Amino acid sequence: MLQARLCFKRFFLIAMGCFLAAIHLTASPALAQDWSGLFDPNSPLVYFPQLQGQVKVRPIWVHVVSGTNTIPAYGIKWGVRDHFHIQQPRLYLDAMVKFTGGRFSLRGEYEQRELIGRGNFQDVPSFREGEARIDYTGLRLGVDFDVFQRYSSRLGVNMDYDLYRPVFTEALRTTGGKKMLGDSAMTMGIHASYNPYYGFWGITPLLEARIRWPVVGAEVTDWTISAGIKSPLTVVGSWALGGGYRETTLKFRDGQTYNSTPVSTVLDVTLGGWFAEFVYIY
Repeated sequence: MLQARLCFKRFFLIAMGCFLAAIHLTASPALAQDWSGLFDPNSPLVYFPQLQGQVKVRPIWVHVVSGTNTIPAYGIKWGVRDHFHIQQPRLYLDAMVKFTGGRFSLRGEYEQRELIGRGNFQDVPSFREGEARIDYTGLRLGVDFDVFQRYSSRLGVNMDYDLYRPVFTEALRTTGGKKMLGDSAMTMGIHASYNPYYGFWGITPLLEARIRWPVVGAEVTDWTISAGIKSPLTVVGSWALGGGYRETTLKFRDGQTYNSTPVSTVLDVTLGGWFAEFVYIY
């Protein structure tokens, strides 16, 4: 019995000594740095992805660069700017919310595109009165994967899906007009962002580019390039100011009936716009 008590006492003293030694070592800066390395994103043992949120607001001045409305079966080709007179640019406010975890990001973007003209055809008397309208407004969901990351610079691939459908209407007072309704678009693309670690008084330049191509649904090709400055990161986040140019090419087709005969009509239009943007990052 006495021997068992002595063994237990020795075990207790050894355990206490190990515990006190661990406390002493843990308090040393060198060991603290070693343990903190486990939480580094490059650590092979433990990986806690960096979480980040971003809100972007972008006033954009949109105009029709070019466009045609064609009926191939009849050899008809009307210009969006010349015949429908959709030429007047309009100012819209785009918004984006983005959540990032490591290399993956989830985006939600709301954009409004509603351009209105007059269907004044000079060669067809019944088309001289009416209103043409291109509507491409709604919420788009996107997923980004960054293949390369260094500080705040990124290079990766992305996929987007429109939760809305493109619409082209031509309301004529004499013939009733027509309406084209396209399918929701799914696209894939690439994106790049360059933001160096060093700058002047913590202010660093920011260059971004994004492009996407059609996969299924309406054929959408969209590219954006922007430049600006970014503030240093603080406990309340950081901000960025910039501007750039965006161009979107939209092409879709819809079945129409002319003279009791079903035919296909195609809208192919390119929208462009200069914009300013404010970004809040946390």
